[in-house]
Amino acid sequence: MKTIKNKLSLDVVLFIAFLMMLASQYLLIFDSARPRKIFYTAGYVAILAMFICYKRINKPLKNLVPMLASLFLAGSILVWVAMFKNDGAYWDVYNSYETSGKNILLFAVLIFIFSNFRIKNNPHLLDAIFIIGGVITNLYAIHQYNFHSEQRIELGFDRATVAAYIITVIDILMLHAVLNRHGWVRYVLFAFTIGLTFSAIIFTGTRAAILSYPILCLLLAFTHSNVNKQHLIKMILCLSCLLAAGVYMFQQPLETRLHALQSDIKKFQVSNNSRTSVGARVAMIQVGVETGSAAPLGQSAEARNALIKQLATKNSSLNGSIPFMNVHLHNELIDNYSLRGVAGAAALIFFYLALFWCSWRKRNPTLMVMTLSLIVYGLSDVIFFSREGLIVYVIGLLTAMVFLGKRNDSHAETSVLHSAR
Repeated sequence: MKTIKNKLSLDVVLFIAFLMMLASQYLLIFDSARPRKIFYTAGYVAILAMFICYKRINKPLKNLVPMLASLFLAGSILVWVAMFKNDGAYWDVYNSYETSGKNILLFAVLIFIFSNFRIKNNPHLLDAIFIIGGVITNLYAIHQYNFHSEQRIELGFDRATVAAYIITVIDILMLHAVLNRHGWVRYVLFAFTIGLTFSAIIFTGTRAAILSYPILCLLLAFTHSNVNKQHLIKMILCLSCLLAAGVYMFQQPLETRLHALQSDIKKFQVSNNSRTSVGARVAMIQVGVETGSAAPLGQSAEARNALIKQLATKNSSLNGSIPFMNVHLHNELIDNYSLRGVAGAAALIFFYLALFWCSWRKRNPTLMVMTLSLIVYGLSDVIFFSREGLIVYVIGLLTAMVFLGKRNDSHAETSVLHSAR
């Protein structure tokens, strides 16, 4: 009796800790400070439970590859910070990466805990949270755009791009829950979800999200286990109609971002002006490759940025990279390579591949789509530099990997039992 009680107690504690993390993800859209404390508190509770009940660890261990990849990535960042951190002009760069390294380390520990202790999952409760939380998030985003006179919504942050990344993670989970429904309810919810979420993405004005989000939705619908070919055709038609309607309804904000893109490209091509959004990103890729190649074993932010200034002095088309030296080079792989050399770039690539491998092995389309979004957004920004963006991705990836994966596993086990009978 006591053993059963202890097992139930651990199940409850770990599931409540996870629900706290999930709640912090949705609360982040309103406030960027307190929800972080909720996330860390829930993580510490899970770690404490692990030490108390370490004898209940599953054998063989699960999800070792993504856990080791996360440890490798966190280690590459934290070792670099330990070697070069100082209180100079680029303290913010070191501090941001130190926080990111710790969060990725926590992610690795959470993967181990939630993958290797049996936790009673409630799929219907999670689906309800995903849908309700997603609706609230997107409605708040649309409300902010219409009633706060902002050209690009930022939610509770100071950057519209971070808002777009967070909305994307929340919307992928929401769409997963919608695709779990059956009958006409699924189509109604699907149409409502695409219309609502794509509107919020457009209002962030983040071009990478606007272009990639419909593709991510299509991929998730195409690979979801509950969607057959007949359903898929209907959903593609529905998605096409909704996208066409969205482009027509939000023509003005879309045209504004398109004209800005065309203007940036023209300035860069005609006059080598890299002091634009697009031009600066091209310049940052160029200087990132050159500075990384100059120090393949890694270097300090001071050394890298001194070299960037030298390169910009010799080539004026690289001047657009200078204003961003005290932040990052707006490309996840390039920024890692320029600061942490080959090891940093290899750690990031291993991390991506591990997540993809895990999604393929578990036939987990939600994890695959979320990983793909992380990579796509990393081509024009550095997600791991933002505390809020990284925390939301940690929660989203953990949810998809462990809890949605467990649902798939349980379905597989059920199928095996039925076939055996």
